[in-house]
Amino acid sequence: MSGLPFSGKSTLSRKISEQLKLPRISFDEAWLEVEQKEGVVPGVNDVEQWMYINKTCEERALQLLRDGHSVVYDNLGSEYKHREKMRNIANEAEASSKIVYLDVGKKEVNMRREINLSSKERHQVSDENFDKALKTFEPPRENEITIIYNPLQDMEAWIDTEFS
Repeated sequence: MSGLPFSGKSTLSRKISEQLKLPRISFDEAWLEVEQKEGVVPGVNDVEQWMYINKTCEERALQLLRDGHSVVYDNLGSEYKHREKMRNIANEAEASSKIVYLDVGKKEVNMRREINLSSKERHQVSDENFDKALKTFEPPRENEITIIYNPLQDMEAWIDTEFS
């Protein structure tokens, strides 16, 4: 998955997982699982904690791929180097990879984030992390195998078309 925060990656990844009956790995959910199990995510700072959860998710993905399963990996996928890392993991398991890119602009994700401040439908992203994600985001490049989803499309029909 690739897209800005609040672009709908988790919603779409859950739907893909459900509709295609595929295992789903979610960075956000892995973070919460580790917090619940261990009380705190290991690491002395945000970067080390992020690296710990990322490694946990990557190991799960690699094992599922080695076991012959396709996987939906719900992560920010915000930078080319992060997507390249997932491609390398797929290659290591002799699997292929595709990026599902949610084409949602900065104005829309800002609006969704503001709505979430009051609805609390999902965890809130700090101003610092949100601003950093907006500044560092790299849309998929032409050389990346990418499927583009626009939220104006019917999700179920789009999944049927793109993954059948």
